[in-house]
Amino acid sequence: MRLESNRSLSSAVCVTVPILCSSFLYGQNAVDYQLTAEWQGGYNADIVLTVDPDGAVLSDWELSWVNSPEVQDSWNCTHYRDGDRTILEDVWYNETIQPGDSVVLGFTGIGSWPPSPEDVRINGVLVDVQINGESDGGDDGGDDGGDDGGHGGGGAEDCCFGDINSDRLVDGQDLSYMLSMWNTSDAMADLNQSNLVDGEDLTLLLSRWGSCDHDHGSHDHGDYMDITMWDQFHDSNNNSHHDQMVGGRTVITTEAMVAYNDLRAFLDLPARTFEEVGQWAFDEALTNNTQAWGNDLKGVGLWYAMQGAKVGWITDEAYDPQILADIQRTARTVCNPTEMKSLVMNMVVEHGIDGYADYLEENGLVDTFINTLKMEPHYGGWMHGRCHGFRSIEGVAINHDVNHLTVLSWDQMDPFMNDTFDWPQWPALDVSDSGVIEYFQSMVVLGDPVGDNM
Repeated sequence: MRLESNRSLSSAVCVTVPILCSSFLYGQNAVDYQLTAEWQGGYNADIVLTVDPDGAVLSDWELSWVNSPEVQDSWNCTHYRDGDRTILEDVWYNETIQPGDSVVLGFTGIGSWPPSPEDVRINGVLVDVQINGESDGGDDGGDDGGDDGGHGGGGAEDCCFGDINSDRLVDGQDLSYMLSMWNTSDAMADLNQSNLVDGEDLTLLLSRWGSCDHDHGSHDHGDYMDITMWDQFHDSNNNSHHDQMVGGRTVITTEAMVAYNDLRAFLDLPARTFEEVGQWAFDEALTNNTQAWGNDLKGVGLWYAMQGAKVGWITDEAYDPQILADIQRTARTVCNPTEMKSLVMNMVVEHGIDGYADYLEENGLVDTFINTLKMEPHYGGWMHGRCHGFRSIEGVAINHDVNHLTVLSWDQMDPFMNDTFDWPQWPALDVSDSGVIEYFQSMVVLGDPVGDNM
């Protein structure tokens, strides 16, 4: 998965917005450790590695430091320890960085934020170091103050897309800067990464107008309805409530049914209703109770349609459970929506049914697909309250265990997790890959959960 940002800062930019350039006046390469998620005993962070605009091309690079952060996992790089130094090395797609450009590395750190990196070097040369844009460690990025049971997840709460001058406010100052860079390729103002600052960037900036410390519409479902309109079954886990949607996780809405029927249409299958999918789930013993009552058919139908839309597009040959963590985490936590959509759709091309990515793009269905990926299966309690089926899967698990494929760890790095306690859904790990993908494909075609489907 490629996470790369082409950022350049010219001397003209420094004159216009001095605060953005203060760390580059030393004429050297720079790194900025940026918090994206935090929980008890650990956190996720990005490292924005920027090459001196007036320097040479950086190739075959090695970033290292002494002291914290201690790295547990990493992405967009490889990492290891050598004595008292932590070392991050390039991977094939970011091994060469042009002057003025940046790459974004990511890691899971052990301990608490902020870290205290010392003697930070790239290829043996000292670099300028910032923590969340501040040379002295500054603000830790914070969280949204929501009650998430002592956990955090992902980085969406810290995302302030459109905030060019980093004051957590998209306002006239950001607009003035964008207008001053009009018809240029300035990377700060080029929000959609088209290499031209134009009306599309202006539209994106205006859509984010206001404080970055309030909710930018994650609870505004437009024409779609929240699954809890058919009931709710809380207290079965730690993030089933509305205010516990952290790290870019979103509530389950009827938009998932649209994504589900979009996938069926791609497969030349007719659309189905909530009740039809729900009845299939009851008929196949995928529910707590054997008999539906109240709004069970609708809620269960929407829930299983969501799961089918999340997973059913992956081919048998490409399926790996890690795909679900990677694609959901990307959809939820990459701040720039243009970059996020590009990364997500690249994964659909790589792992999905041939032609499905093109189908989504050509028919304007990408947003609905991605919005469904963001939905949290635990939300509203339906996963445990009604969809906790006991049907045997390969004699080693029940179907509820396998449903946990799309439930991620709090740092959103791992699939098949029980995120109430942040440990794996152990029985599901013993189910074969073919058994898992066939199970989720059965939701799409309404077939046999333990048979051959797509």
